[in-house]
Amino acid sequence: MKRILLTTMTIFALMLTTGCSPIVPKYQVTIDSITAPNIVVKPSIYEIKALKSTQNSGLRFQQYAASLTKALNEKGYRNINAGEVAQETIYFDYGLEKVKEEVETYSQPDVSFHVGWGFPYGGFYGRHYHPFFYDNFYGGGYTTYRKRHLYYNRYITLLAKDASSKELWRVDVSSIGESKNLRAIIPLLIDAAKPYIGTTTAEPIQLVIKNKPEKKK
Repeated sequence: MKRILLTTMTIFALMLTTGCSPIVPKYQVTIDSITAPNIVVKPSIYEIKALKSTQNSGLRFQQYAASLTKALNEKGYRNINAGEVAQETIYFDYGLEKVKEEVETYSQPDVSFHVGWGFPYGGFYGRHYHPFFYDNFYGGGYTTYRKRHLYYNRYITLLAKDASSKELWRVDVSSIGESKNLRAIIPLLIDAAKPYIGTTTAEPIQLVIKNKPEKKK
């Protein structure tokens, strides 16, 4: 007699109803921007430096700075060339910090579904006789599970200063979630910051962004 687990049947049913479409991760972000009063922000020649001097030579910083360079160039800014003087220095910072920990407790039934052919108890006396009596029945109890959730604040800061070190504009973008994959999240935070460069938000703005689908090669 074969034993078929209910969980297997459930997974199969979900595959039939949901198909094989990939789930695109979504992130809720908070954006806060401020610009110095009485100035007009326009694209200029710029250079990128780390807000924390220890990051300037790091490979990760260079990788994320490349995403920032792409975003700034799309807004009309131009990266400094050799022999030029930057009109703006854009200080860039990013990071990850643990902000919350939760333990989720839940119970699930230990249910298995048995299918078989034969004559279970009562097949002759409690039920009408059938030459091939088909029977199914459930069994199990409950098991309690605990799942630990760690939440992190993933953030970037963009701070622009002119040649005299006067602050021109600043944009802060953050997102709280369980993923620690900064290589996936930092470019999304930079894209979210781009429309707010040179603007002032009356209060922090919350948006939901999602990964861009990868282009098929």
